[in-house]
Amino acid sequence: MSLANISAVPLSLSGALSYSSLSGPRFFKINHWLLATLFRLFPFTDSRMNFAQFFIYNRLVSGFVFAAACYYFWSLRDERTVWRRARIIELTVACIAAVLATLALRPFVGALPPSRDSGFQQLFPPYLWDIGSGNSFPSHSTLVYFVMAAGLWPIQRKVSALLCAWVLLAVSLPRIYIGGHYPSDVAASLVIGIAALWVAWRTGESRRAVQLLDRIAGGGMWVELAMFWWLFEAGEGFRSTGEIAKFLVRSVLKIG
Repeated sequence: MSLANISAVPLSLSGALSYSSLSGPRFFKINHWLLATLFRLFPFTDSRMNFAQFFIYNRLVSGFVFAAACYYFWSLRDERTVWRRARIIELTVACIAAVLATLALRPFVGALPPSRDSGFQQLFPPYLWDIGSGNSFPSHSTLVYFVMAAGLWPIQRKVSALLCAWVLLAVSLPRIYIGGHYPSDVAASLVIGIAALWVAWRTGESRRAVQLLDRIAGGGMWVELAMFWWLFEAGEGFRSTGEIAKFLVRSVLKIG
């Protein structure tokens, strides 16, 4: 793929929401220094841009790997099956809660992506100036996959640590490289993800929560189908659900 032929890239699981009154990013100087250092070490070339886009578009290596790991531990059958499933339900709840919280915060703390911000555009070639969504805060891809990876920590620490590192390398870094997110967006996603998991884990320690989680984890076919749908959609970046939602909205508007 030629650099000059790059089209706009979907960089956020929440879609391309446009905000016309956004200010610049917080921590301007540190973000600028980090990006300038990154591009000085790895200048823009066709091969590097293709490499970054490979990870952004190839869901098998940047999405489904996390879904597959969660489903593997969900499907194991032994004396700890219910306990493991309860932990995976916790990380699912944490993921949904974290995304909803950030969607509420975005209009107040967001910023244009670096490739669209006048203070950062000089770091990027002109063909990247239209990349990204209208609001870069936070990196929702990082947030979702980090929560899935870190949420496996109580189950298997080595797998969780490797997947957390893979989030930064295969999900976060490519999106930063092409100008879709600031380093601070990724850092915020990690902090929010850890906070959401901590709340989910602490809440899951109560007696009522334990009973509820055990009941859901042993819920049978419908729970299995719901978890399969959730993990498949998470691995795919929720594109199928997004397309269905758009179709339903258009249908309702036409009827109305």
